Amino acid sequence: MKILVADDSSFIRTVIVKKLGNEFPGAEIISCSNGKEAYEKIVSIKPDIVLTDLLMPEMTGEELLKRLKSEGHNVNTIVVSADVQSKTREEIKALGVVEFINKPITPDKLEIIINFIRGIENA
Repeated sequence: MKILVADDSSFIRTVIVKKLGNEFPGAEIISCSNGKEAYEKIVSIKPDIVLTDLLMPEMTGEELLKRLKSEGHNVNTIVVSADVQSKTREEIKALGVVEFINKPITPDKLEIIINFIRGIENA
């Protein structure tokens, strides 16, 4: 399984990557610091799951999701973001994300992410 984590916060990336590495020791976990880098990696390595922030430099998470959808790249995506406006949530959910997790990241929220990944992995 390949999991891509895109967030401009190195702290958030480190926390998520470390937890996923512990929970899914056989997974290949790739991290990116912006949406443009995430897009390039998604197209080239075709991850099974993408976790992305919305507020990132170079290309936002929303721009990333819109571009992937318009180009026909279907990937299971979990949004992890501090942007919790209901309008934003609705727009993002319409782009096909499987879950929207509000920051800050807590152990409970990490468990939600892990459970979704397990569900996708076992589907």
